[in-house]
Amino acid sequence: MNAEKSAESQKPMEECAAQLSSAAQALERVIGKLEAQYEALNQKIDRIIATVEKQGAAEEKEVSASAEVTKLEAENRELRKHAGRKTVAPLVNRLLAKSGVGEGVQIEAGTLEKALGGLTVEQRMAVKGELARAGMIA
Repeated sequence: MNAEKSAESQKPMEECAAQLSSAAQALERVIGKLEAQYEALNQKIDRIIATVEKQGAAEEKEVSASAEVTKLEAENRELRKHAGRKTVAPLVNRLLAKSGVGEGVQIEAGTLEKALGGLTVEQRMAVKGELARAGMIA
């Protein structure tokens, strides 16, 4: 009788052990799937972080470039305010060349009067105006 009782008591234990073994295998499969999903999510997160960092760097470059453009435009406006016309008309240049005065040289009043001696009053005023704009009259 003891043998029958022990065989009967072992049968439920064996069934329980088989069920536990089956459950353990199922848990191992689930854990494997979870680990794979975890790795896939980590890769996606890494890609998102890299994209955000690239966009942040691009925005910083854009802001920096925009600030540089604004600064250069302001400098350009300032330079244009101070810089008048620095050249003379070709006609005035030829007239001065005939009188022996080079371009870009400060012209003294006496030399200018001699060079303009053959012109009418209106022409003299126009030439002096050109030279004054070019900053060539001393």
